Amino acid sequence: MGLLTATGLIGRASAQTKTLPLAGLNLSGLASNNYVENARIGTHYRDITEQHIAAAGACPLFRLPTTAQRFSTGQGGPLNPGYVKQVEDVLNRVAAAGKLAILELHDYMRLPHRVATKSGYRRDGAGRLVGPDGRLVTDPADDAIWQDTYRKGAFLYQGYFDGADDLLKLYEYRVIGTPGCKLYNDAGLPDLWARIVSRFRSHPAIFGWGLMNEPYQGPEKLADGRDLDMAAHWLKTATNTTARIFSRDTQHYVFICGNQFASARLWPELSDALGDIPDPYGRIVYEAHNYLDNDGTGGGAWKDRNEVVKPETGIWMTEPFVEWLRQRRKRGYLGEHGYPEGNQSAQEATRRMLAYLQENNVPSTQWCFGPGWPADDVLGMSRDIDAKSIQVKGNMAAVEPFFKARLADYIPPI
Repeated sequence: MGLLTATGLIGRASAQTKTLPLAGLNLSGLASNNYVENARIGTHYRDITEQHIAAAGACPLFRLPTTAQRFSTGQGGPLNPGYVKQVEDVLNRVAAAGKLAILELHDYMRLPHRVATKSGYRRDGAGRLVGPDGRLVTDPADDAIWQDTYRKGAFLYQGYFDGADDLLKLYEYRVIGTPGCKLYNDAGLPDLWARIVSRFRSHPAIFGWGLMNEPYQGPEKLADGRDLDMAAHWLKTATNTTARIFSRDTQHYVFICGNQFASARLWPELSDALGDIPDPYGRIVYEAHNYLDNDGTGGGAWKDRNEVVKPETGIWMTEPFVEWLRQRRKRGYLGEHGYPEGNQSAQEATRRMLAYLQENNVPSTQWCFGPGWPADDVLGMSRDIDAKSIQVKGNMAAVEPFFKARLADYIPPI
């Protein structure tokens, strides 16, 4: 496959010309552990090498998770040059291989900031966290640890033992666009995306922009005590951010994730309002996610790796999303799906789902390929043997036959 710019792909796509990629992979590594301060690539998150991209074979399209936490130096401030360089290095490797990428923020509409620290903690010889009393610590964010230090609010929390200074740290996640977050008001995410787009819009690997991974309803409250309505907040934020991107770039696709972890099965009832976001250039693509475990309610946890999946499960789960796209005449994309290596029933259900999506002009990317995944990760599709060797796992089997297929558009036929 020769080097194709995303602009060229989009500009030439027509009913007669099939140039748009159908199936690809999530290529993860750059977004890991976004709460770690002074994080180092290779330690807290991973570089994606030429070997990883080559190991993906004929895969034409990658969804590339990144993080606003590392891109941003603060609302209204310049992009972090070190992280920009790391992302650009990966995009250069993708382009050199003749492939394309959706540059995506994988932050769930929340960013962490440190609110408390404790000393006296350590790792034992087995790498387990041990408290000052000598007891093992299973949850470093547990209320019992922090009750005498920090009063938690209606937020999500992450505890982390930082070996750089031997401190146990508590991080509080604040919703993007709300007080206390690094991006603290309605202008925060649009401004960040304007900077990212201006920096990367001419890069030959860019296929599109993924606004935000999986916004979902959490415990957060408004100042008056009412629940923060994430669906309404995301609609406003996505609308403003898309308009800001269009002010910088009208050539590439803008991928907008649905509500409540982007559920394909529940799309019409949870994400219908997103279809009203203005799309004057025909570049919006709506992004759903779909995992087959636990009769479609497991969210990709696959607590039973050998769970027997009915062959048509993926079809009936994605049908509500596909029919919504068809009726609303919208472009769509299945940004995440995946199954455990060795589960033959899930492999067959995934193959049938992908064939159904192909019939309806819906592209997809499977989760997850790339560095840093444990060998036994339930959805991991690759494993680093050493710096030069990447093992591709058996759960590539369902998607791989679709890599060479192309589409003329991403709107389902009538």
